[in-house]
Amino acid sequence: AYPAAARPEPTTSAEKQLSLADLLWLFVIGAFLGDVVETIFCRITAGVWMSRSSLVWGPFSVVWGLALAMATVLLRQNQDKSDRYLFAFGTVLGGVYEYVCSAVTELLFGTVFWDYSKFNLGGRINLLYCFFWGIAAVTWIRYGYPLVAKGMKAVKRRIRPWMTALLAVFMAVNLVTSALALARYDARTSGAAPANAVDVLLDEHFDNARMERIYPNAKKVEKAG
Repeated sequence: AYPAAARPEPTTSAEKQLSLADLLWLFVIGAFLGDVVETIFCRITAGVWMSRSSLVWGPFSVVWGLALAMATVLLRQNQDKSDRYLFAFGTVLGGVYEYVCSAVTELLFGTVFWDYSKFNLGGRINLLYCFFWGIAAVTWIRYGYPLVAKGMKAVKRRIRPWMTALLAVFMAVNLVTSALALARYDARTSGAAPANAVDVLLDEHFDNARMERIYPNAKKVEKAG
């Protein structure tokens, strides 16, 4: 007798569920915005324009892309929490995340991309920058993500599946190529000669000068023994 009343209302969790395509676009948007913010920050604080990209092609910071995607997944269900809660959560989570990223890149590539000298833990994280992660968490959840989500919703009908697939392929190739170039850069600066055709190709297209332009803050770590 009352079909409208009998029809179940969509749940909040269903409305907020993110697809893999959504996460991919969030990662790319976050990576781009993070690169831009860090570039401007370096210009203001150090007075120089410096590459802050994690990848060999395009202005993308993988650290920021992953951070914003993960923060969205973890914090969007807690948007009703206080700013203090979001700040504390972001500070702790950001510090742990940054430490892990530093340790992993050093293990994989024999290189560190940042080294804090004050109030630090092993040079990998800094108390002040942990607070920045907290501020970023509050700013993103309160202001950044709602704007990005609204924009994504507005253009979603115009984004065809092949566009998302093409973006996924480009980012995957970019990530793999960047990882290979960094690994070869580490080996080359250690005196290792090219062992195969891939190494030769990497030496030709990603020589030391180019790698130093892309990663100006990268510092080679001396291996024990």
